Amino acid sequence: MKYCCLIVFIFCTILSNAGIISGICIGTCGTKGVPCKETFGSNWTYNGKCCDDRPCCKFLKAPCVPETCPKGFKLLSNQTSSVNCYYTSGHKQVNWNTAADNCASTDGAYLWRPNTEQEANAVQNELNIHEDVWTGANDIDNDGNFTFAIENGSLSFNDLPFGEDFFNYNEVCVFIFKSGTSWFWLKSVCTDAYRYICEYKLRVCP
Repeated sequence: MKYCCLIVFIFCTILSNAGIISGICIGTCGTKGVPCKETFGSNWTYNGKCCDDRPCCKFLKAPCVPETCPKGFKLLSNQTSSVNCYYTSGHKQVNWNTAADNCASTDGAYLWRPNTEQEANAVQNELNIHEDVWTGANDIDNDGNFTFAIENGSLSFNDLPFGEDFFNYNEVCVFIFKSGTSWFWLKSVCTDAYRYICEYKLRVCP
């Protein structure tokens, strides 16, 4: 019987030291006599005992905190096409790098990535944009692959999300414009000056 108890004790200790489920709790074993928050951080809580009397600690999921748009940004009146926040440069026109830097100056914001025609139409109407506007799409690395700045999504001129390719100039910065009811994507010299839109992905709680 003594040998049996010894085996159980050793088995229990191995499980605890490995941070695996042990005792009656599911979690990670902490330090005996020390609260879980002191061992692992403020997001951890006591969840019973491990088999060697150490606390069984459980990580608490951080609560979702709804956000509001950053200063100067606004939501679309009709959010069925996008729940993100948008900022417009107004009538100010700048080169692509300045536009990208201006957007990035707001933490979490980036130069616009139009995903659908519905979004583009809604943004155009909401922000009163009826001229050429920079997007975040670029191939500044000159590797033949266009991506959106900071957001890092890809853009293929062979498979545009909507609209059409308007001439295939060998340039590396991309703007978008609307003619009639159709949208067009155009590669341009990065030093050209156009209006720009910044986008901010709003955290939405379930």
